[in-house]
Amino acid sequence: MERPIFDLVAQEFEKQMANYTRAKDVEAQSGLRPCFDISAQKSVSFPELTFQFKGGAKMTLPLTNYFSLVGKSASACLTIVTDNVVAPPMNGGPAIILGNFQQQDFYVEYDLENERLGFRPQSCKKTV
Repeated sequence: MERPIFDLVAQEFEKQMANYTRAKDVEAQSGLRPCFDISAQKSVSFPELTFQFKGGAKMTLPLTNYFSLVGKSASACLTIVTDNVVAPPMNGGPAIILGNFQQQDFYVEYDLENERLGFRPQSCKKTV
């Protein structure tokens, strides 16, 4: 995610999860941020994450597509990253790359000819 957008998203997660202790040691080891120590919690409330695209489409992600348990101490980290580079402004708004975590259990279609992106929730679990 472009750095300015990532910073806003990360700051909002930090604000909404202010009741949990930051796991700075896990952040330093994993490169992910923000991370929160949830080891002593019986239940945890995570903010919802929805991407809104040009044209109005919204992609609401399941929790496992943007937060993951990291390390031995049961810390939860945001799995959206930035490349630490501020990109030049683009026509049409900021750019993001939907990584493999964000695309889990979604059918995603890239229509290069018509410059469109399509998606829908879809279970990708194999049944035996």
